Amino acid sequence: MKKKNFIVITAVIISILVGTIILSGATTDKNFQDNLTPLAETLYYILNYYYEIDKADINKVIDYGIDGLVKGLGDDFSYYYNKDVYEEKEIENKGEYGGLGIEVTYDADSKAIKIISPMYGTPAWRAGLKAGDLIISVDGSSVQEMSYIEAVNRMRGEPGTKVKLTILRGEEVLEFEITREIIKITPVKYGFVETQIGRIGYVRLTQFNQPSSKKLEEALSKIYEKGVVALIFDLRDNPGGYLDSAIDVASMFLDAGKLVVTVEPRVGSIERYVSKGNDFPKVPVAVLVNGGSASASEIVTGALKENNRAVVIGQKTFGKGSVQQGFPLSNGGVLFITIAHYKTPSGNDIHRVGIEPNIYVTQEATDNVAHEEEVVDYTKEITEVNLDDPYIKRAIQYFIEKR
Repeated sequence: MKKKNFIVITAVIISILVGTIILSGATTDKNFQDNLTPLAETLYYILNYYYEIDKADINKVIDYGIDGLVKGLGDDFSYYYNKDVYEEKEIENKGEYGGLGIEVTYDADSKAIKIISPMYGTPAWRAGLKAGDLIISVDGSSVQEMSYIEAVNRMRGEPGTKVKLTILRGEEVLEFEITREIIKITPVKYGFVETQIGRIGYVRLTQFNQPSSKKLEEALSKIYEKGVVALIFDLRDNPGGYLDSAIDVASMFLDAGKLVVTVEPRVGSIERYVSKGNDFPKVPVAVLVNGGSASASEIVTGALKENNRAVVIGQKTFGKGSVQQGFPLSNGGVLFITIAHYKTPSGNDIHRVGIEPNIYVTQEATDNVAHEEEVVDYTKEITEVNLDDPYIKRAIQYFIEKR
């Protein structure tokens, strides 16, 4: 009786969904209902004919179905979070969570988990994981045999426990054993370098989460109070975050009214975001980027570069120029799909292309520099500037030459 009621309710919900979407004008596809019918049929046959239906978790079946629909798009940046995962991600965006400290996406071509960026100072960063690495197994289990969400969840766990990752880097297969920690992301670190031309400020932004722009503004105030002749703004391995945070950050460097980014959606009007302006001194700025600089990092980098406010030093950025919107679902999950591409002030669409630096730093030079162990203290805001870092050395050299 319960099963029959569930089938009837499911059919009614599907009918309502079809009618609502068609009436809303969101689609003009006359075959929409035909496309939806096989999904309803599949669910019907599962509920009626699957031998062990009494043991099946129907909510899990639905979750996998939604996840499969999104994966069928072949878009690494569209994804689905069920209710539990979404609530956990909200904790991450507030700046504290447990895990390894990597920003990842699903790579449809390789059916693996692609690392967008290891977050600065986290266990993954210290272990040497890199942007572009493909995670092909977790604790000996192939990622191809599990869903994206399952793979992500397996990498999380109790602080102090270990997880083994098998990584494909180019054609090289690497093994890593990493100890999980509670990740408390301090989004901003700053320091100073004394040089022959005077004091140079250094600030590193690790993420564009909720506290980022406020923390950066506080750090910049402290830097400028000390009197600096130039500023190094480090966005390496910053995987991005909120668009409004990117606008606020760009505004701390650009005059009011300067174009930061244009968002061009498939549905709706084009939106242009401009700088809110600031009262900070207009000292020369060098922005440091690499292949782990993505999304909101690229918005800020493109805005500062193309408005001639900063020189960009390092390597080509990741190339995530797409915008995702979250659509809440009735089951408590949230569907995130790409609804637009953003373009730099010059009109460049850098999705899957990236931003080229003005001055390159070779990968070989980067690989020869050991990671700083002092960054284990995530709560530390003032940092010692590593003068052996080839990016920082090149930025200082640029400022000296410019003078």
